[in-house]
Amino acid sequence: MSNTSSLPLLRSGRGTSLRCGDDGLVLRRGARETVIPLAAVAEVRADRRSVEVRLKAPAGAEPVVHRVDGVSEAAAAVFAPAVTRLLPSDGETADGAALVTVRDVEAEPPTFREVFRRRLKRYVWGSLLAIVAMCVVVSYAQHPVLIVPVVMTGGIGFFFAGGVLALAPDALRKWTLPRRGITVIADYAHQRQEPNLYLWGDQHGNTRAYFDTSRELRIEISYDPVDPGTVVRADGKGRVLESSLLLAAALVALLMLASFLALPFYEI
Repeated sequence: MSNTSSLPLLRSGRGTSLRCGDDGLVLRRGARETVIPLAAVAEVRADRRSVEVRLKAPAGAEPVVHRVDGVSEAAAAVFAPAVTRLLPSDGETADGAALVTVRDVEAEPPTFREVFRRRLKRYVWGSLLAIVAMCVVVSYAQHPVLIVPVVMTGGIGFFFAGGVLALAPDALRKWTLPRRGITVIADYAHQRQEPNLYLWGDQHGNTRAYFDTSRELRIEISYDPVDPGTVVRADGKGRVLESSLLLAAALVALLMLASFLALPFYEI
């Protein structure tokens, strides 16, 4: 089989993907993979953001079609003709579905970006529902004119509170890792392409990268032994200013949300 590493990986929503590997086409839906040998494929079609894999079928029988929707249109336009060129021209397979196998695989853990987006979406929807509910409450308990301060205090309060919740773990690590983590020396890499790159070694002997704008020849960094990818400056550079800004944001959030909750009891 020709090299397939250059072929695009087609990703759809909800853990669905289609790729071309050494075993043929691999269609993944959640924790289940359908492996389709190229010998079983009659045709691969791309229709804008959809790709169809049509299998060979006996004469008069309806062919089995595997379809993936919501993929990149540009990737689909490259994927379909590239796979078509890989299809074997010799030999006949009466029923391509008989060659298809299905296997269960371990679900991939969600990436940090996926987890962050999921939590952000829940937080935004929760904040909007709280604001809408408070608007209804003040309209009946007091006066509809209080809807304006409800939206203002709720919007500002939930915005600052969300920022504090998102940034607080990173700010806290800058205080705790220098004391509880492992501190090592990171050497300046002197690379023109990456002028802020430092290299250091973890406890397992792996060389890792750290980016810092100080341009010093050597700096001390502290990392988490459980998760070596979590790294901070050992001298705590910038943590006082960051923590001060975070505390100010927390006070603003607390003041706004306290006003938000007190509005139903405000007499006009």
